[in-house]
Amino acid sequence: MFDLHKLLTPLILRVDAEHRVSPADERSAALLEAMGEPELLAELARDPAALLAANGPWRTLPQPDGGFLLIGVAWESQAVIANSLAPASLLDKQALLNVMPAAISEHLSEQRALQPKAYRESTVLFIDAVQFSRLAARVDPVSCLKQLDFYFSLFDQITSGFGVEKVTTIGDAYMCVAGVPQRRAAHAVDATLAALRVALAVAARPGPVVDEWEWSFRIGLHSGPCISGIIGARRKVFDLWGDTVSVAAHVQRVGRPEAVSVSGATARLIEGFFELQHDGTTVVRNAGEVEIHLVRGIRPELCAPDGPGLVNAAFHQRYEAAFGVACPEAAWRAQAAEAELFGAL
Repeated sequence: MFDLHKLLTPLILRVDAEHRVSPADERSAALLEAMGEPELLAELARDPAALLAANGPWRTLPQPDGGFLLIGVAWESQAVIANSLAPASLLDKQALLNVMPAAISEHLSEQRALQPKAYRESTVLFIDAVQFSRLAARVDPVSCLKQLDFYFSLFDQITSGFGVEKVTTIGDAYMCVAGVPQRRAAHAVDATLAALRVALAVAARPGPVVDEWEWSFRIGLHSGPCISGIIGARRKVFDLWGDTVSVAAHVQRVGRPEAVSVSGATARLIEGFFELQHDGTTVVRNAGEVEIHLVRGIRPELCAPDGPGLVNAAFHQRYEAAFGVACPEAAWRAQAAEAELFGAL
């Protein structure tokens, strides 16, 4: 938050019993000289009471000699104010973008009311570190969290390329969603593409090794309705609610390490684009039996030959025919964060 006091300078003027006006201190004298305000002194000399009524906020302090002190403030020029507030406004907006989706942060930056929204279709994705508690217990916290931060930052870069919005991190779990807050029919395919690329990136074993520990993650997805909204009066948080979130978290928990697991609901939405393998069923509270499928990869006829996890022209055509929009650029081009990792596979 920008400090407005930096744009203000105290101004103290002395008015004697004869209405003669002079600066009360050196700073006020220098300010008046810089501002070129002889007319101010002349107007004060003619009728200081009228000036007080017209040009507040000023405060008067009576003096023993019958005069008084005029205390006020002088603003910087309009150009200085504009130049000072512009970067401060950008910083505020960037701070919101770091914790909120762009559409949500725009509402908040304009101080507009944001009502909860219901979404009939979305895909929620959970990524969770395998046996993180054991790792945290055996290594120093700084090294452990630096490595976790490395992976979460990597996930940020990969998922954002597919329009998948990060929602939150809960301990060693990373949660994101496709189709919220921007509704789109391709939410399940986009989320699965992002999940596969995350799995490939982790398989490349990026980053330094902590205590000879090889990091691995479970990845789970489920598609269905949800509600999104902002909660909290201070430190506002963007979050999701609904059975879709609970089922996605459960699919991740029962999934296999270093694999992408999806529910039957998600599988039915993506089967035309990915190779799937049935991996049994699980029971989820309030949702009943849920089928689990492993995503083995992009279908061979849709996979690009020049890199793992990348799609070819046939995938583009099928995607556009199914959803009426172009496939995300990240689907056929490795992002900067992935380029070196994919070379290691």
